[in-house]
Amino acid sequence: MQYDALAPIYDRLMSHVEYEEWAELITKIVMKFSQTPDPHIIEIGAGTGILGGRLKELEYNYIASDISFSMCREMRAARSAIPVCAADGTKLPFKKQFNLALFLYDGINYLQTLHSYSALFQSVYNVLESGGLFLFDITTRTNSMKYFSDYMYYEDYDEFSYIRHSHFDDKDAIQHNDFTIYRQYNDNPNLYEKVTEKHQQKVFTAAQIKSAIDNTYFKVIGIWDGFTFRKYSNKSERIHFLLQKTA
Repeated sequence: MQYDALAPIYDRLMSHVEYEEWAELITKIVMKFSQTPDPHIIEIGAGTGILGGRLKELEYNYIASDISFSMCREMRAARSAIPVCAADGTKLPFKKQFNLALFLYDGINYLQTLHSYSALFQSVYNVLESGGLFLFDITTRTNSMKYFSDYMYYEDYDEFSYIRHSHFDDKDAIQHNDFTIYRQYNDNPNLYEKVTEKHQQKVFTAAQIKSAIDNTYFKVIGIWDGFTFRKYSNKSERIHFLLQKTA
């Protein structure tokens, strides 16, 4: 899962995503829960920096990170004003300096074990100032069963086309997203190459993830439905967690 094939076309694939909703949610969280109105922000799994670009426009002090070198390369090319570091979220190479950490658009679902969640929480704890916040979201079984239990989608652009097949393994709670991409070869409009990329996300329940949070490190501020501050339910398709580092 390095996004080597998807990174160059990621912005167009994500053109339908309402990143403004996340920017608005982050602003509300800063106003309501942050100990400083001007937090230093680190985003894990920042992709090509689409959300980061929104946050920079809002004049937040922001640094991006992503485990994929390909994503970081695309971010540098498209959004050179954003500082970016290629890093594994479970082993962040920063000193304690941030007031807010982000891991959004269900990127955290790529973690396959609760042990990995514990490692991530420890890593984030190490880079947050006392009282710092960690906001992340998960996709749910409800979302997978409703939209992606057996889903096929196709798009065609001038220089590439792709097919996405998503299927949900209910027994093991694994969301599979398989991409087949046909892209121009050496900028020749008559020659195309075929590449494939397979992604797997583990769909843990909110209760399972909460059990991996060590309360000596973090206090759970909220576990919310979608982009609201309402408590999640078994009907929630996206759930946000907000944690606060203990003193």
